[in-house]
Amino acid sequence: MSEPTVKKGWLRALIFMPIWFLTMMVVVGGGSVLMMVLAGVDMQDPASVEGYAAGMESMDFASPIMLGMSVLQILASFLAIWFMMAVFNKEPLSNIGLSIKDRGQEMLAGLGAALLFIGGIFLILWCFGAITVTGAVGLKPGVMMVSLMLFVAAFDEEIVFRGYVLNNLMDSMNRWWALGVSSVVFALMHAGNPNVWSTFVPMTELFAAGFILGISYTFTKNLWFPTFFHFGWNFFQGLFGFEISGMGVDSWKAIAHENSGEVSDIISGGAFGIEGSIISLCSTVLGTYLIYKYYTK
Repeated sequence: MSEPTVKKGWLRALIFMPIWFLTMMVVVGGGSVLMMVLAGVDMQDPASVEGYAAGMESMDFASPIMLGMSVLQILASFLAIWFMMAVFNKEPLSNIGLSIKDRGQEMLAGLGAALLFIGGIFLILWCFGAITVTGAVGLKPGVMMVSLMLFVAAFDEEIVFRGYVLNNLMDSMNRWWALGVSSVVFALMHAGNPNVWSTFVPMTELFAAGFILGISYTFTKNLWFPTFFHFGWNFFQGLFGFEISGMGVDSWKAIAHENSGEVSDIISGGAFGIEGSIISLCSTVLGTYLIYKYYTK
C-alpha cells in the first residue's frame, strides 16, 4: 500500500468536506434538473421551477422522488470518498469499512439494538405520561419505499461521517477525540432541521448520536453495525409515530400518539420527536457505554 499523499488524517478529513459539498452540489443539482425535465417541468418558466422545487421540499417520505434524491446524494458521497481515497489516502474504497464477509450478525444486531432503543424510549415516555396513544394505524403501502429510502440515507451518512471522517481522524488522534470531532460535524449537518433549536436537547442528542453510531466503528473499522442501527433508529421512530429529527412520518407510522402536554418538551421531546427528549439523550450515553464495554471485553 502506498503512503498517503496527505499524511495527517485530520487534514484529509478537513480537505474532504469542501470536496464533498462541491460533489453534492454538482451531482444532486444536475440530477434534480434531470428529474424536472423528465417530469415535464418548463425549465424556461421560473414559476414552474420554483413550484416543483417547493413541492420537493414538502415531499412525503414514501415518494419515489425522495428515494431518487437519496440515491443522488449517496452517489455524490461515494464519488467524493473514492476521489479522496484514490488521490489523498492511496487506499482502495473498500477500506472505509464496506466488507460484508461474516457481518450478517452485526447487521441484525444493529436492527435489534435500534428496536430495543426506540421501543424502550416509547414505553418510558408512555409510562411517564409524556405521550398519549390515540390508536393503531397499521402498516401502509408505502412502507417498503420508505424503508429503502431510509436505508440509503442512513448508509450515505455512515460512509461520510464514520467511513471517511471518523476513519481519518483516528489516524491523528485517540478514539474519544476522533469521535468528538466527527460528532460535532455530524450534529452541525443537521442544524437546519425543523425545531432543532427548540431546547438544548436536540443538538446535544445529535452530538451524542455520533458517539453511539461511531463507537463500534472505532473497534471494527466496519460500517454495517452503525448503518443498520442508524437505519433502524430512523425507521422505528417513524413506526412508533415519532418525528425523525423534527420531520413528520405519516407515511409509515403504525402507532398514533400525541404529546400529553403534562411534561415539559425536554422530557417528551416536543415537536422534534424523541431525539429532543432528555430520556433519549441519557439512553444514547448509556448505549454508547454498553457498546464500548462489549468491544473492550
